[in-house]
Amino acid sequence: MVRIVAILRPYRLKDVLQKLQGQPSIHHIHFQEVRAYGRQKGHLDDYSADDGGWAFMPKIRLELLVDELFAEQVMESIAAGARTGRIGDGKIFLLRSAPVSGV
Repeated sequence: MVRIVAILRPYRLKDVLQKLQGQPSIHHIHFQEVRAYGRQKGHLDDYSADDGGWAFMPKIRLELLVDELFAEQVMESIAAGARTGRIGDGKIFLLRSAPVSGV
Protein backbone atom coordinates (compact mmCIF):
# COMPACT_ATOMS: atom_id res chain seq x y z
CA MET A 1 0.00 0.00 0.00
CA VAL A 2 1.19 3.54 -0.77
CA ARG A 3 0.10 6.99 0.29
CA ILE A 4 -0.61 9.66 -2.30
CA VAL A 5 -0.68 13.29 -1.19
CA ALA A 6 -1.86 15.95 -3.61
CA ILE A 7 -1.88 19.72 -3.13
CA LEU A 8 -4.57 21.21 -5.40
CA ARG A 9 -6.50 24.33 -6.24
CA PRO A 10 -9.64 24.33 -4.04
CA TYR A 11 -12.08 24.68 -6.91
CA ARG A 12 -10.63 21.57 -8.64
CA LEU A 13 -11.51 19.18 -5.79
CA LYS A 14 -14.91 18.24 -7.23
CA ASP A 15 -13.35 17.38 -10.61
CA VAL A 16 -10.62 15.30 -8.97
CA LEU A 17 -13.12 13.36 -6.85
CA GLN A 18 -15.21 12.64 -9.95
CA LYS A 19 -12.12 11.23 -11.70
CA LEU A 20 -11.39 9.02 -8.66
CA GLN A 21 -14.94 7.77 -8.21
CA GLY A 22 -15.36 4.04 -8.72
CA GLN A 23 -11.68 3.12 -8.45
CA PRO A 24 -11.64 0.01 -6.21
CA SER A 25 -7.95 0.41 -5.34
CA ILE A 26 -8.61 3.37 -2.98
CA HIS A 27 -8.74 2.25 0.67
CA HIS A 28 -8.82 5.66 2.35
CA ILE A 29 -9.33 9.24 1.22
CA HIS A 30 -9.57 12.54 3.07
CA PHE A 31 -8.91 16.19 2.37
CA GLN A 32 -8.37 19.41 4.27
CA GLU A 33 -8.07 23.09 3.47
CA VAL A 34 -4.51 24.37 3.76
CA ARG A 35 -2.44 27.38 2.75
CA ALA A 36 0.68 26.64 0.74
CA TYR A 37 3.69 28.46 -0.67
CA GLY A 38 5.45 27.35 -3.84
CA ARG A 39 8.42 28.75 -5.68
CA GLN A 40 6.51 29.54 -8.86
CA LYS A 41 7.72 32.73 -10.51
CA GLY A 42 4.38 34.50 -10.74
CA HIS A 43 1.15 34.44 -8.80
CA LEU A 44 -1.79 34.56 -11.15
CA ASP A 45 -4.24 35.16 -8.32
CA ASP A 46 -3.94 38.27 -6.16
CA TYR A 47 -3.09 37.34 -2.55
CA SER A 48 -1.25 39.66 -0.22
CA ALA A 49 1.86 38.50 1.58
CA ASP A 50 0.40 38.87 5.06
CA ASP A 51 2.44 36.06 6.63
CA GLY A 52 5.88 37.60 7.04
CA GLY A 53 6.50 38.17 3.35
CA TRP A 54 5.28 34.73 2.27
CA ALA A 55 2.40 34.69 -0.21
CA PHE A 56 0.53 31.60 0.99
CA MET A 57 -2.16 30.45 -1.42
CA PRO A 58 -5.36 28.62 -0.42
CA LYS A 59 -5.09 24.95 -1.47
CA ILE A 60 -6.63 21.56 -0.76
CA ARG A 61 -4.49 18.74 0.63
CA LEU A 62 -5.89 15.43 -0.60
CA GLU A 63 -4.53 12.22 0.93
CA LEU A 64 -5.25 8.67 -0.22
CA LEU A 65 -4.13 5.14 0.64
CA VAL A 66 -4.13 2.93 -2.45
CA ASP A 67 -2.83 -0.44 -3.61
CA GLU A 68 0.69 0.02 -4.95
CA LEU A 69 -0.24 -1.70 -8.21
CA PHE A 70 -2.75 1.08 -9.01
CA ALA A 71 -0.78 4.09 -7.70
CA GLU A 72 0.21 5.38 -11.15
CA GLN A 73 -3.38 5.13 -12.40
CA VAL A 74 -4.70 7.03 -9.36
CA MET A 75 -2.02 9.73 -9.76
CA GLU A 76 -2.98 10.15 -13.43
CA SER A 77 -6.65 10.52 -12.44
CA ILE A 78 -5.76 13.19 -9.88
CA ALA A 79 -3.65 15.08 -12.42
CA ALA A 80 -6.41 14.89 -15.05
CA GLY A 81 -8.96 16.34 -12.64
CA ALA A 82 -6.66 19.01 -11.22
CA ARG A 83 -4.95 20.29 -14.36
CA THR A 84 -5.96 23.73 -15.64
CA GLY A 85 -2.75 24.50 -17.54
CA ARG A 86 -1.98 27.48 -15.30
CA ILE A 87 1.01 27.95 -13.02
CA GLY A 88 0.27 26.62 -9.53
CA ASP A 89 -2.06 23.73 -10.42
CA GLY A 90 -0.47 21.70 -7.63
CA LYS A 91 1.80 18.78 -6.82
CA ILE A 92 1.32 15.04 -6.32
CA PHE A 93 3.57 13.06 -3.96
CA LEU A 94 3.88 9.26 -3.79
CA LEU A 95 5.00 7.98 -0.38
CA ARG A 96 5.61 4.47 0.87
CA SER A 97 3.21 3.63 3.66
CA ALA A 98 4.00 1.75 6.85
CA PRO A 99 1.59 -1.02 7.84
CA VAL A 100 -1.76 0.36 8.99
CA SER A 101 -3.77 -0.85 11.97
CA GLY A 102 -7.20 0.15 13.20
CA VAL A 103 -7.89 1.90 16.49
